[in-house]
Amino acid sequence: MSLIALLLDGLAFAGYYVQNTQHAYYTPGLGLQVMITVLLLIMLFTYSGKRFGWFNFATWAHNFTFRYAIIVLSFIINAAVLALYILNATGTNSLIFQ
Repeated sequence: MSLIALLLDGLAFAGYYVQNTQHAYYTPGLGLQVMITVLLLIMLFTYSGKRFGWFNFATWAHNFTFRYAIIVLSFIINAAVLALYILNATGTNSLIFQ
């Protein structure tokens, strides 16, 4: 699943690159980003591998395993990019496509 998350990140970057070079594709790019974020959210909750690694007694916290951390970070980054896409689509802030 972590490999699929990385492939989805590559697809999201490719969609962003196309939108950045050709400015007429904002709505399909927003739809693509929504689909990728929803797929990553589903992967986040249906991950069947080991989620937590060793327990750190110094900070009293469990650390994510590397594979699960890839999925979590991919979801966080794509959700933040989706928020920027929505801000751009509503005309509130065009930070992502300047």
